[in-house]
Amino acid sequence: MSISVIVLIILLILIIVFFRDFNAFIYSFVMIDIFLRIITYLKTYLLKDNAFGFFDFVPESIPAILKSFDLGNFNDIVMFLYVLVYMIFLGLMFSKFVNRKF
Repeated sequence: MSISVIVLIILLILIIVFFRDFNAFIYSFVMIDIFLRIITYLKTYLLKDNAFGFFDFVPESIPAILKSFDLGNFNDIVMFLYVLVYMIFLGLMFSKFVNRKF
């Protein structure tokens, strides 16, 4: 296993242990993915020189971590779960928006 997968699993387990809430797991999963995508954007477009070599070790996103392993058909199932987590996140955001008092 690579270090990025181990760190991701440890973060998600800590969130489940401390918060014991499914919504916290969904929010943290999406926040980690968005953070990785922002770092990738910064690395690609703004930090082109090698002065920030630390960012070369940061993975692009959670799907990039999952696709780094050749899992075969299991990769399709894991990516479906990834999409399902984002659909649940969208539902949570939509319900918070609808229930908001104007």
